[in-house]
Amino acid sequence: MNTMILKPGRGYLRKTWLIYTIIAFAIAGFGLALGLLIGIDEGPQVAMNVFSGFLAAALLFWIPSMALSVPYYKSLSYEIQDDEVIVRVGIVTKSVKHVPYRTVTNITVNRGLFDRFLFNLGTLNIQTAGMSGSTGAEESLVGLTDVQGVYDIVVEKLHRFRGGMSPTTADDESGHTVMPGNLLGEILDELREIRKNTDNRS
Repeated sequence: MNTMILKPGRGYLRKTWLIYTIIAFAIAGFGLALGLLIGIDEGPQVAMNVFSGFLAAALLFWIPSMALSVPYYKSLSYEIQDDEVIVRVGIVTKSVKHVPYRTVTNITVNRGLFDRFLFNLGTLNIQTAGMSGSTGAEESLVGLTDVQGVYDIVVEKLHRFRGGMSPTTADDESGHTVMPGNLLGEILDELREIRKNTDNRS
């Protein structure tokens, strides 16, 4: 069995740090604005107390988040096997998620503005039959530096595993989709069965 083991790019860690820092600044900035508004009526001391409280909350969020992001980043790993994709993650509690190819209905490639222009990253989202009615993905391979290459590898393995699978490429902004090639035939068979039952009743 051929197994490919992947790790998120270093840019994923920098992106995480940036997000946490922006959130912390937003909390502190909101506290400053609120303190200034309250200070108009209550005085500068009250304004300073409000701002100090929000600043403390921002630091209480930012410091642990930054510290825990490193071991979380190191815990992430992806295995692309001949019959499934395995995602491993977790700092204290280790999570191992198996996504068998036989259940895959959708694969999408997402690259936001930050991902493309600042960090050169992408995310491979894998959706299964159990998630078909949902907007979320069954599993996501985040922080990939060569997301298109990983997409091509997974599609090739899907072809080998389920011969009737054929990829449909969407535009670059919305990603790529893989759907079962025999889906249309199954729908037609079901429609024929419904029509047959209807004719028999009439």
